[in-house]
Amino acid sequence: MIKKYLPYFPIFGLAIYLVVFTLAASDYPGGSQNHAIYEGYSFFHNFLCDVMNPVTEGGLVNEARGLAIVSHLILSLTMIIFFYILPDIFHWENRKTQLIRVFGVLTMTAFIFMYTSYHDAIVVVTALFGSVALIPFFIELTKYSNKGFKKLAYACYLLSFVVFVIFVTKIGFYYLPFLQKIVFFLDAWWVIWVSVIVINKQTLVAERA
Repeated sequence: MIKKYLPYFPIFGLAIYLVVFTLAASDYPGGSQNHAIYEGYSFFHNFLCDVMNPVTEGGLVNEARGLAIVSHLILSLTMIIFFYILPDIFHWENRKTQLIRVFGVLTMTAFIFMYTSYHDAIVVVTALFGSVALIPFFIELTKYSNKGFKKLAYACYLLSFVVFVIFVTKIGFYYLPFLQKIVFFLDAWWVIWVSVIVINKQTLVAERA
């Protein structure tokens, strides 16, 4: 029964995350690395993680932190489940699909601690673990027939890599908060698509049974 309903969790998890994060962002006092003195949350200049900081870039106490951390934990659990079901889009199971699941879940487990003072280190850890999870995924994806899905998956990884490079090198850092939002919405689209594929696959198997 748990496995049957598991693919629905990423869809609802993303929806709940957006609601809780929006509530938290509405209470964010303001301030970003681009504009330290700014009132409220800026879609173009604030990172998603900024709402979890105890003190804003402008030196204000962030009372939205608690609710923002709750939203982050919801997103983390959502992505843990996503990586757990991701290999189920394939009609086969092998060592590569097992690596996808194991390292994907490990990546998102590490992602939980993004709200701590080890944020920058966690970014590097999740980038490394995430790549280990997605390399075998892309190898298996070459056998997949849906070209639109494949293009979206490649785009998500490529843009995530660009975001990571900008974060590390600080080149073009001013535009990174906005680019992060674009990547998030593409990733959300990918997560929902994967969930729908797995749901449809389970439905088809149930009908044949």
